[in-house]
Amino acid sequence: MYTITLSNGTRLENLVLNGNNYISETIIPDSAFDGGLDTVIISDGETEKTYYDMVLLNNRIDDGKSWFILGEKTKTKKKEEALNKYLEEIGSAINILLGI
Repeated sequence: MYTITLSNGTRLENLVLNGNNYISETIIPDSAFDGGLDTVIISDGETEKTYYDMVLLNNRIDDGKSWFILGEKTKTKKKEEALNKYLEEIGSAINILLGI
């Protein structure tokens, strides 16, 4: 059984791993992952591994169970997010200068 601890304090316990899908007997809403994927600790009960900058790739309900996949952000995704943040900051600065 696996346990996943998210950086927002959420603990997902008693998970089964099937391929790259973690399966939970209870339904886990996407919102459980909000603000929790910066640092993710995954334990199989014997070993523990810490991941940084993860994304929720998929979360589906099948037979009353949540099947979800987490993945690490690619360098391209990180660059895209940094660029978008920079563009938002520039837009805000322009609005302030224009008095909008």
